[in-house]
Amino acid sequence: MVIDEWDFEKNESLRFKIRLLIRHPNIDPDRITRTLQLTPHLSAMMGSVRKGPKGAALPGLHKDSVWSHSFRVERNRFFFSDAVKLIDKLEPHRAFLVEIDKSGGSISMVLDLPGDTNIGDVFPWREMARLCDLRINLSIEVFPEFN
Repeated sequence: MVIDEWDFEKNESLRFKIRLLIRHPNIDPDRITRTLQLTPHLSAMMGSVRKGPKGAALPGLHKDSVWSHSFRVERNRFFFSDAVKLIDKLEPHRAFLVEIDKSGGSISMVLDLPGDTNIGDVFPWREMARLCDLRINLSIEVFPEFN
């Protein structure tokens, strides 16, 4: 059976990941988890031992605290609709996010896109304004071998 490339609900090659990445000089990552009510896939306190993806210790210590939540979406070409859903979840925590920015931290919404399929979307200016109001940077990364 041939799948029409424009039949988005059946096109398994359409996939992407959205990550919320927070870096801060010294915030406790558990505070981020409690406040945002999101489960991190990565979190580490400044000064803790660095670890690789499989848990093996790496040389050195974390210079900053880091926290990241991510989710994968499949069979959807329009990735910004899921980005907007994340913005909706974050807006009630605006004061906390602004505090992170003002105290030396950075917050990024990262779109991880595959490099082996055509995928694209438009991020409306009103949604960009909401992201800016939360002091969140938008980052886009393309991975040729996306898994």
